[in-house]
Amino acid sequence: MKVKMLVQSQYKSELLREGKVYDINDDTAKRWILSGLAEKAPDTDESKPVQ
Repeated sequence: MKVKMLVQSQYKSELLREGKVYDINDDTAKRWILSGLAEKAPDTDESKPVQ
């Protein structure tokens, strides 16, 4: 699932910047959205895959 970060964070030793779109596994993305760390991004946004 593509998410747009609302905060700067680190995930699996990778820096995730506020305002950028990343492709994250669904379970993690849902937790981040519920906790307010990220929001679901439209499919048209360019994303960076996180390993």
